[in-house]
Amino acid sequence: MIKKLVYISFLLCIAITTAQDQTKKEVVTKVDRDLIKIGEEVKLGISVEADLGDLIIFPEQQTMGAMEVLQSYPVDSLRIADKIRLFKQYGITQFDSGDYWVPRLQILKNSRSIQSDSVLISVREVVVDTTKQGMFPIKDSVDIEDQSTLSYSWMWWLLLLIPVGLLVVLLSRKREQKTYEETLQPYEWTKYRLKLLDESGRLENREWKQYYTELTYIIRRYIDSKVYGQTLESTTGQLIKELKIAMSEKDMHITDKTQSRLEEILQKADLVKFATASGDAISAKEDRQRTMEIINNIHQVLPPPTEEELMQDARYRRKQEIKKRTRNLLIGIAVGVVALGIAAGIWGYLSGFDNVKDKVFGNSQRALTEQTWLTSEYGMPPVQLNSPDILVRQDTTVLSDQFSVIAATVDQFASGELSDDFYIGVITFTLKGQGPKEESQLSKEMAHDNMIQMLDGMGATDILMLDDDVEINGINGVSLEGTYNLDGEDYEYEILMMLNKVGIDQIIISNKKDDEEDSDREFGRILRERVRSSIVFPSFDDGKKKKE
Repeated sequence: MIKKLVYISFLLCIAITTAQDQTKKEVVTKVDRDLIKIGEEVKLGISVEADLGDLIIFPEQQTMGAMEVLQSYPVDSLRIADKIRLFKQYGITQFDSGDYWVPRLQILKNSRSIQSDSVLISVREVVVDTTKQGMFPIKDSVDIEDQSTLSYSWMWWLLLLIPVGLLVVLLSRKREQKTYEETLQPYEWTKYRLKLLDESGRLENREWKQYYTELTYIIRRYIDSKVYGQTLESTTGQLIKELKIAMSEKDMHITDKTQSRLEEILQKADLVKFATASGDAISAKEDRQRTMEIINNIHQVLPPPTEEELMQDARYRRKQEIKKRTRNLLIGIAVGVVALGIAAGIWGYLSGFDNVKDKVFGNSQRALTEQTWLTSEYGMPPVQLNSPDILVRQDTTVLSDQFSVIAATVDQFASGELSDDFYIGVITFTLKGQGPKEESQLSKEMAHDNMIQMLDGMGATDILMLDDDVEINGINGVSLEGTYNLDGEDYEYEILMMLNKVGIDQIIISNKKDDEEDSDREFGRILRERVRSSIVFPSFDDGKKKKE
């Protein structure tokens, strides 16, 4: 029994040791230094080896034990045969002195959790000996020239407020909001209401009381507005009596037949409304037709309309309103255009018309020079440069046939397309075998042919290229520059192809050709020079990078 327990324990130790060795092989944890001063950044690096289809998720957290995370850097990758190694860096620090352990971090690999190694970091205080430090008098104040540019944002507010103010003035005028019925003349109103009565369905639904109520209201309303002003409050008998008197005073004459039909319709409506008398569809339709005839007869004997009555006509008033609105709109537009011209003139005089043109119509190259630039590393071995935006890894790589044969691994990064106003492309690739010899040099003819084939494959035409050997801090390479045409636009470019101990680094910088006479406004050239001056190539001599 004891022998079996010993044997099982032995197997468990072997299994645990094997699992730990496997984890150590999968995950490698390193720091760039383990002794820092308070507040200094330590770069914690974690690399994970995985298959091409594996899902790797690195932790994202604000603290790692007692250490604070300053920055989480993007994940980089290196392909080795059918494997891939992912590199993740964290910038961490501590603001109190002492020795701190960075705990083991959980990394998700597919559905399995793996762990990094713990790391000990020592944080030391900054020693200041005031007894040995010399004391100096307080320095005099120094006047510094104000180099800040004037802000003309107030002009944009002015240009916005002028038309807004005019709009507020126009809309603040009190206008009566009338319905369509209220804008109609009495005669047009009666025809409109009779049409609505026909469409109401009350006749088909045998709603006699509502039907005759609406019919008599239309008649009374018309007579009230054109002949006798007390029609709505009068009984049927009073209305007939007073109507005769009013028409006689206005020298209006209607036939006896029209008067008798009017009296019949009003009396029948009173019976239906108040005596609950029943009606029928045929009589109702006849009364509807007679009502229109009565109104037409009264309308024909009315005296000619006055100017005040014509102003109430719907079409006439709409035309006048349209003319008024059009006039106010044209005045507002004219005032806005004049104000805009004055403001633009003042702005152009103060800051220069070229600056106004760039601000109003936009200048993408100038915007790139004024925005905050970012520094990052690309490829393996890494090339460092500054750029307006972080370059994006490309799924497909563009290499000539010569380089495709000798390349072992290829990494390509770019900002946009070659046809953009400004383009940066970085291609790093390692060579098969032992790599180039130390005394090897990159052939200008090979570099020239490679780039001609590459630019042609990206759609460029009319390619003009000048080549020259270049040496940057002991690293040999070829410099190419010239112009090309793409989609009818002319572009300028610079290319650096540098040969290191494991492969070739290739940087392409191109921009739409500058047509400016002022050298300070050649933003394309300024962008190229700024990127080129920031390039740092890898050096394998002292473990550091060397800058151009």
